[in-house]
Amino acid sequence: MIRSLAGSLPGFALTVVSVALLWHVIPWTPTLASLRAADPLFVTLAVACLLGSIIAKTVRWRLLLPETSPVTTQGLYRILHISFLLNNVLPARLGDVARVAMTARQPGIRIGHVLSSLLTERVTDTVTLMFCFLVVSPFLPIPARYEELRSVAWAVVAAVGVVTILGALFRARLGAFARSERLRRRMPASRRVRAEAASFADGLARLFARERAVGIWGWSWTAWVGAFAINYLLMRALNIEAPVAVAVLLTCTTNLAMLLPSSPGAIGVFHIAATASLLPFGVPETRALSFAILAHLVNVVPVSLIGVALLLVGRERLPLLWQRREYDREFAALPVSDA
Repeated sequence: MIRSLAGSLPGFALTVVSVALLWHVIPWTPTLASLRAADPLFVTLAVACLLGSIIAKTVRWRLLLPETSPVTTQGLYRILHISFLLNNVLPARLGDVARVAMTARQPGIRIGHVLSSLLTERVTDTVTLMFCFLVVSPFLPIPARYEELRSVAWAVVAAVGVVTILGALFRARLGAFARSERLRRRMPASRRVRAEAASFADGLARLFARERAVGIWGWSWTAWVGAFAINYLLMRALNIEAPVAVAVLLTCTTNLAMLLPSSPGAIGVFHIAATASLLPFGVPETRALSFAILAHLVNVVPVSLIGVALLLVGRERLPLLWQRREYDREFAALPVSDA
């Protein structure tokens, strides 16, 4: 725990710097006045889109896990909300660690299955956001002085696209290598380690399985369309006149910013990313910051409150990684796949 806290210090420092910069540069009185004038109808619709997006991500996650497992979509929905809650209140993204621990306790699911499902989630999310950015980029009303930023963004998207394409082209070879007897001989002589490696390779292959590709990618698009709708509705709530393309850009930039080290909930980092993304389109500084504050509250508060409720009313206690004995017994009872 101490090591995790020490590792999160750079993130806290970045958050302090971000908040101090916004506090110094942007006046807060008109910002708060803009927030108070937000249309509650559009805010409510944005929250509804958020919950719908989480449901879509949960259904997609179920498709990425073994179909032989009896784990339900409702159970995964609870795990997802609790992990969001922990990420919003604990440092070092410990919610993701708890998500792996809670899911691996479910019957028929190994840690390798969970890790591969999280990796494939990242792949589908990255590809979806890249494609959406490429589609809307020509329609962004960016002033001439910001054109260089668009060129830099295209270069980054192109680089990520090349890596993704290479991964898709060589997926068969990578999968064969992961299952090869040669690799197994090099692994530690542990039944558990070998079983985890096999489950990881099996889970990763689900992303390209024909019988699941339509569902996985379809629910991924549904989730992200909901995310775009959230930002567009919140712009409407604050009377920000901007096209849907700007809402897509906001989704891309804020999600990239949340990959940076920061305090729980990405406070400060999220706000700078959202504010800076609106300024090139003629949005006043105070209104841009009010959007950032409102968007952060909408994305954090509802899921955290639901996470608290599900954690309190659930029958199962939150598993801690250092509570190993019961977990090891459940894990050892799972069948070992030789695939």
